[in-house]
Amino acid sequence: MKKETKILSCSACGLMMQNELEENNIKCPRCLTTVCKKHNKTSYDLTLAIASLLLFFPAMYLPILSFQLGSQTQVGNMFFALKYFYEGGYELLSVLVFFTTILAPLIYIVISVLMFSALYEKRKPRFMKFYYKVLYELRGWVMLDIYIISVLVSIIKLEDTSEVVYGPGLWNYALLAGLSFLAINAFTPKQIWKAYHDAN
Repeated sequence: MKKETKILSCSACGLMMQNELEENNIKCPRCLTTVCKKHNKTSYDLTLAIASLLLFFPAMYLPILSFQLGSQTQVGNMFFALKYFYEGGYELLSVLVFFTTILAPLIYIVISVLMFSALYEKRKPRFMKFYYKVLYELRGWVMLDIYIISVLVSIIKLEDTSEVVYGPGLWNYALLAGLSFLAINAFTPKQIWKAYHDAN
């Protein structure tokens, strides 16, 4: 039985080549650039989404850090920061922080789980166009990594004037920020739609 082949073009040197579909990793014979690399992309995306969902609520509710000023001890989590901004007269900033560090990441994670779980099971998601559009638009608004940097800067400043204790929420939040960064950078429209069209 004759094996099915396809025509590929190298993105580096433009060489046209014919290869069998069963081949996993296809390299250009001229410049050795990887032209096609087969792997289960959907399982990777789904793993990142599920792990992010498991970390999300502990990262939001557990104490990120606690610090002592004089005789007072303050314990802070994500919602403490929002309350601090709001009561300090920075209402717009509190809304922006809420959207970029809580609401947008939660929506992104939940929709990722719904979409990639269906694609992993070779099913066509019922609201695929809506899921894809939301994920595409929210990519630039998920700013967990920016917030973790601001927390680290705050820790450095607080250590000079008070005793700072790192809470479990900080480690959960740092892991969540890392997973979100990987998930957003792994977003590949071509492979997502290919998985959709290959589904039953």
